[in-house]
This record gives sequence, structure tokens and C-alpha cells, in this order.
Amino acid sequence: MMNSKWHWMWTAKAWLAKALWLGGVASLLCAWAGLYRQALVLGLEPLAWYYNALIMGVLAMAGNWSAGCDDCGMCMPEETKEM
Repeated sequence: MMNSKWHWMWTAKAWLAKALWLGGVASLLCAWAGLYRQALVLGLEPLAWYYNALIMGVLAMAGNWSAGCDDCGMCMPEETKEM
């Protein structure tokens, strides 16, 4: 039972890190578009988009990148104690 809990936490953390990384890249592209067009992008200034990208990138670095079962080692069968 304990292994499945850790496995879900492990994979959720990996997917969250990847989502934050993609969000940071999208925010950086919006910042560049705002600088190029000299206009607001979706109501935010380019500097706000840049800070969003920076924060998302830093938060993504804290996550683990491996989402496979082979990497976490939590998918091993649980040992049963026999009395």
C-alpha cells in the first residue's frame, strides 16, 4: 500500500515539473512577442511575462524529471511479513 502512494507522488511531481517548464517557455515566448510588438500580450506587459517565466522555471527545477516506473523504484512488489 505504501509503495503505490509514493509512486503516485513521484509521477505527479514529475508531470508538475514538466507542466511548469512548458508554462515558463510559453511565458517567455509571450514576453518576446510583447517586446517585438511593443504592446500588451493578453493584458500583461512583457516584464510581467518575463517574471512569470522566471518563477515557473525556478519552480520546475525543484521537480524530478523522470516519470517512468523504472526510475522511481516504487513499483517493486511489496514484501509481506509472514509470522
